[in-house]
Amino acid sequence: MEYKSSEIKAGIFILLSVALFIGFLAVIVGMNSWTEKETFRARFTYVGGIEKGSIVRYAGLEVGRVVGLKLAGGDDPRVELQLEVKKDTPIRRDSKAFITTIGIMGAYYLEVTAGSPDAPRIPSGGLIPSNDVPGFAQMSGPAASATEQLSELLARLNDVLNDDNRKNISDMIAAFNHMAEVTADSMGLVFTHLDKLSKELEQMTATISTMLAQKDSSITGSLTALENTLKQSEELMSKLNSAFDEMDYTVVQNRDAYNEIVKNMSAISRNLQDFTRSIKEQPWSLVRKSAPPERKLP
Repeated sequence: MEYKSSEIKAGIFILLSVALFIGFLAVIVGMNSWTEKETFRARFTYVGGIEKGSIVRYAGLEVGRVVGLKLAGGDDPRVELQLEVKKDTPIRRDSKAFITTIGIMGAYYLEVTAGSPDAPRIPSGGLIPSNDVPGFAQMSGPAASATEQLSELLARLNDVLNDDNRKNISDMIAAFNHMAEVTADSMGLVFTHLDKLSKELEQMTATISTMLAQKDSSITGSLTALENTLKQSEELMSKLNSAFDEMDYTVVQNRDAYNEIVKNMSAISRNLQDFTRSIKEQPWSLVRKSAPPERKLP
């Protein structure tokens, strides 16, 4: 069966269209079906802007997608995200997951920090520690409240700075200016006296310096005489120390003789005491050899 050229062209066009369609699908899917992946989990109290298919980046590099969202369940009120990332992405125990945007008005995505090189890796299916970063929607409430408070502050400031208060402030400034003008002369007089006192102190200092210069020679002589006296005193003390040393040496060398003299002196002292006592009791013994006869009583 022969085909017409138009049919052949139509078949080629269809085949090319199917091939282009398949290639387009592959680009959209990102060829993820042909790469090995790992799954991880992350939990947040607020996931506004994150949905299924949101990008997951590791240290700024796109490594996967968010494939599911659900409540954590149990007593944990947070929302759990299921992530698919490229295999061997080094997500570690001290890595942090947080939700952010590209620029101020960009799309939301999930960022995972690199962590420290020596920290162990989180196994596939593990829970990545997370930080809740408030978004613009969460900050709009506090910002509105701050705006209201600022408006109220400005209103109160306008009340404070009304016409009467502004007049009072002007009168106060004028009073201060008047006080400054009144005290200006007194302050000038004070500064004049201080200047005079400073000059007198300079003159006194110069006079003292001159007196010290004139008395310098006499002071030097006195110091020299004092130094000589101290030297002579040192020499005298040295001689006294030598004399005491010689005396100590002599005492040590003649210690036995001194002890004998002391013993003799002690014996002489006892003999003198005995002699004195016998003289007191028998004074006639100095002129007689025997005691006088006893008197007979009449």
